[in-house]
Amino acid sequence: MMDEVKAMARAGESVGKAVGTGIKSARRGAKRASEVGVAFSKHAATLAEQELANRGISTDELQEKIAQRTTGMSRKELSKRSRKARKQWEKKAAESRKQLAKNTVAARKELAERISPKPKRRKWPWVLLILGGLAAAAAVAFSRRPEELPVASAESDFSRRDTPARHRADHYEVPSQSDHQHPAAERSH
Repeated sequence: MMDEVKAMARAGESVGKAVGTGIKSARRGAKRASEVGVAFSKHAATLAEQELANRGISTDELQEKIAQRTTGMSRKELSKRSRKARKQWEKKAAESRKQLAKNTVAARKELAERISPKPKRRKWPWVLLILGGLAAAAAVAFSRRPEELPVASAESDFSRRDTPARHRADHYEVPSQSDHQHPAAERSH
């Protein structure tokens, strides 16, 4: 059993060494390739500049021709269009900032209202005030009315009458309801 563990450990070490060596050689190869690529690019650029000089074309003219071929516009037109686009973008950005500021203020107010809401004004105290005013006006109006004679005072005696009672039977002019005869005739029966 011990031999198998040792054998596996040695195999792992040898594989680790192989992987490490492979990574190291890959790094060296990538470095060499980048150095060769930089040197080749520099050489190609100098050859292109010489070829352009032989034909009488400057690098500015070349850039102009490349821009015209790719976009169909000159460099001046491209720069004008880019300036115009930049201005429009700046306008939109300014509008967006203003709108964001307004929305922020509104959101702050809404949040403040949710955190500590203001008490709502109640309308019923005004109603009570108006009713009180009407009651006071009525009291003033009733206090200014001319005094009337009292119908009955609390001190008067209701059991005793100063005037004799009036009954139909006592009045001879009023006919009786039963048979329309004179009340005296009815009594004689």
